[in-house]
Amino acid sequence: MIQEIDKRNYEIRNEIKESSGSFFTSTEHNLHSASVTNVGVNPTTGTLVVLNFTAPDDDTTLNDKRSFISKAVDYVQKAIEPQGFAPESSALMKTEFVPDPNVIQTSSGAAVVHLQQAYHGIPFYQMSRTVRFSPEGKLEDIVGDNVEMLNEVDTIPQLDVISAMKKANEYINSHLEHDEYDAWGQKMPFVHFNTSNYVPKVIVTFPNVTHNTVLDKGEFSDYIPANLVLFHQNPSTRLAWKFIITINKEIGQYEVIVAADNKQPGEILSCQRLNLHIEAKGNVFRVDGANGREMVPFPLPWSDYPVKPLPQTTPPTPKDWVDGIETIGNNTEALYCDSSASEVDCIPSGHLKGQKVSGIVTFNPSVETGDEQKILNIFYYCNYMHDFFYLLGFDEKSGNFQRMNITGEGIGGDNVKAHAYSGTVFGTANMGTPVDGISPSMNMGLVESSNRHTAFDADVVFHEFTHGVTTRLVGGPLDTISLRQPQSRGMGEGWSDFFALSVQNYSRDLDKLVTGAWVFNNAAGIRKYKYDDNYPDHFDKIGKERYTGEHAIGEIWCATLMYMNRRFVEQFGKERGYNLVWIIMIDALKISRSNPSFLDARNDILQSLKNLKTADKLSEDDYYKGYHCIWQAFSHFGMGPNAASDGPTLRGIVADFTLPSELQ
Repeated sequence: MIQEIDKRNYEIRNEIKESSGSFFTSTEHNLHSASVTNVGVNPTTGTLVVLNFTAPDDDTTLNDKRSFISKAVDYVQKAIEPQGFAPESSALMKTEFVPDPNVIQTSSGAAVVHLQQAYHGIPFYQMSRTVRFSPEGKLEDIVGDNVEMLNEVDTIPQLDVISAMKKANEYINSHLEHDEYDAWGQKMPFVHFNTSNYVPKVIVTFPNVTHNTVLDKGEFSDYIPANLVLFHQNPSTRLAWKFIITINKEIGQYEVIVAADNKQPGEILSCQRLNLHIEAKGNVFRVDGANGREMVPFPLPWSDYPVKPLPQTTPPTPKDWVDGIETIGNNTEALYCDSSASEVDCIPSGHLKGQKVSGIVTFNPSVETGDEQKILNIFYYCNYMHDFFYLLGFDEKSGNFQRMNITGEGIGGDNVKAHAYSGTVFGTANMGTPVDGISPSMNMGLVESSNRHTAFDADVVFHEFTHGVTTRLVGGPLDTISLRQPQSRGMGEGWSDFFALSVQNYSRDLDKLVTGAWVFNNAAGIRKYKYDDNYPDHFDKIGKERYTGEHAIGEIWCATLMYMNRRFVEQFGKERGYNLVWIIMIDALKISRSNPSFLDARNDILQSLKNLKTADKLSEDDYYKGYHCIWQAFSHFGMGPNAASDGPTLRGIVADFTLPSELQ
């Protein structure tokens, strides 16, 4: 893997701005009073992370009949200047926000609009705002980050895109790392590659302010998109080129940002890895290779899923998984790659073909651990998770994975491309998720230590599929860098472990508390501790000892969610307890800001519970029970009401193991 760097300045802590009271009064649209505390301040930008609004009795925003997007843009702009987000006297440097055209809605009817900060049309790197509306349409809050424009920035690049790409190529060829371990605890082999002879050539460029460009792929695995961004280094902001470089399937895909200003043109400002990773039936392993195959219908009926009761938006019947007689469908296309992922291209032996038996396309590989079974199993697992998350609200409008969007909402053309390799793959298994409209790529391979294949283990495929879901939901379906900060990346791993385990635990008498046990032939699984109520570590450990990498940090997040899930089951019973947690989790992901901290995500979970009560989908008594369950979990793991951190970084961690005063 290539050494990751991030040259944003986290050492300077800007003055914390505490404020409360009225923002402004407009005769046309009244933005009501707001109460803000120091907890909601980004110490490296000095801007307020959370703007909480409390509506007065004569709240006029409820009568504002404009679209959510129009209101969101207006509210953000009007809330900025009074809080010191932008210089008062400079119209030239006024902050701009470009809205995502997709308005996300939760199960309670709450609406979310994501907006990207820009300056003269050029986007700021990882600076976005999320405007959240209650189920009845009231402005709840504005969360996220943005930069104060204290100085004018020259938006004419001093380094052309060809020269910048040469600098990026020099960096990736000279910064390969040794002795790395993947998300499944396996040591990754050192992989050497050489693209030093690559000569960048522009295929197409667009005459817009961001200079969107596509470069020839040459020795790389895919064409290279590039565009201008603004990179904030606190207190200065720099113009830069951003490249998405796909090296090969083993090394992966990287985002490289190269300075394009006069300060030090060609300086590498950031390098981050992006991929974490017809009626029919099939004979599949439903759990893992130890439990034998079972012939199941494709698609499964809704009653086979643990999501109960079904949302009101559920279609009358599940959609077909296959188009014809091969493992190709609207949700997933699965194929076998007779190679290892170190090859530049997947070398398929073809899609698996079924046979028509009594008019039903039947997939029944003769060898239950053979290559055809690998194709079939990864196809089954991906379709299962597509439908599971669809029932919970990860639908077309929210950016799910479908070749054709039947409702016309969201962007189609992005069913999952699921590859079952004959050999090993980078990171044991991985899934890369681009923006809505471009297919994610899932890669499953052989675990050499056990000689078992990840395509046969739901733990692994469910985990990787969930990475795609959280990438699309957090920050909106057009933001692919919404889980890049340390705590955010850790939560990405934690969410994946949680959903992989909880989906299976619903149908088990005893909870499964470890992940990856079968595929690694190790009953203890691949994590350091079991995800039971005795998990020993907590929020205070983040940034210390082993809790600096995303996988270890993710264990704390998953342990918290598993603990919370058990408290819900105790209060509401198994069926309702699981379903409440899943619905709250998906709603919380939808309203999440880009790059949240543990505490941001905790607050989103609490807000999603409140939204269900507001929408009359939860009684007052059940709301209080759920509220208690959530705080029991977060306080147990050091994320009580007085916990703090410097946003999603590893700095300023303060644990609090107390419950809110009203629960003591």
